[in-house]
Amino acid sequence: MKKVLVVLLVLAMAFSIAGCAKTAPAEVQTPAPEAAPEATPEAAVPAEPVKIATLAGPSGMGLIGLVNDDSGKYSVEILTQPDQITPKIINNEVDIATIPSNLAAVLYNKMEGGITAVAVSTTGVLYLLSSDADINALSDIDGGEVVITGQGATPEYLFNKVISENGYDVDVTFMPAHADLSNAMAAGDIVTGLLPEPYVSITLAKNPDIHVAVDFNTEWKKLYGDDIEIPMTTVVVSDTFAAENPEAVEAFIADYQASVAYVNSDIDAAAQDIADAGLLPKAEIAKLAIPRCGITFIMGDACKNMLDQFFSVLFESNPSSVGGEVPGEAFYYQQ
Repeated sequence: MKKVLVVLLVLAMAFSIAGCAKTAPAEVQTPAPEAAPEATPEAAVPAEPVKIATLAGPSGMGLIGLVNDDSGKYSVEILTQPDQITPKIINNEVDIATIPSNLAAVLYNKMEGGITAVAVSTTGVLYLLSSDADINALSDIDGGEVVITGQGATPEYLFNKVISENGYDVDVTFMPAHADLSNAMAAGDIVTGLLPEPYVSITLAKNPDIHVAVDFNTEWKKLYGDDIEIPMTTVVVSDTFAAENPEAVEAFIADYQASVAYVNSDIDAAAQDIADAGLLPKAEIAKLAIPRCGITFIMGDACKNMLDQFFSVLFESNPSSVGGEVPGEAFYYQQ
């Protein structure tokens, strides 16, 4: 019965955004290529594959190297909704998962532990799009109208925080789904809206008159510092699995880091791999989206600082959005 109650609580408030963001509104900034960390040797292959669950979209894009790994080390399941991944974590059916950061907090609190945050794996995600050529900065929507999705969830809370901290007044209306807002903007029915990737790239591809006006990750850093980005996706590991398989967890970390380096340095190849795996619908969309996706693997104090600030904002807006309290030190993985 406890597990059923946990699932119901989580499904009532968890919000799925596969996160991305690292560009200024004026231009896309592609991360500089970097040497990929060496993947783990064959000797590190466990007796059974490490069971990983992820979500289609940017949350799973950084994992593509593990999805395509043919060594037998990993078994990666790609799901489409948080309510599919939640019971797998609760019931210890997966060893590791990449999930929306607020869902990680909710599960940790409702399960009274049981999982540990290893890293932030995507940052940013939210972009203000507009077909109005005069809207190119956050101040340009002061006194205006914006349509967003995610009412009563992460997008609304982040939007409201950024707007209020800047002292602006914006008339906000809501649509129920990212796809609905994307289609309405592409058709010219809505002038200005807030969307996450990959819907940003989908919308821009459909209507060349629309542009990225504001990167909310940039606005977040203006409020909290250059080292504090919006941590949209978190990698969590089962405490039981980590305790019994510490070497496998360290091998996973190294392999994930190598995968992230590959995605950010070879965008064309990674985009095709991402589409082939079903993480995004088309390679063309993946190629457009990757430079706007904060695909990363941030551990340690930097991970904790980002998540702590993020959780504090969500808690301030709605305590249930993080499961009733901001997770403490025990939530974070220690190497």
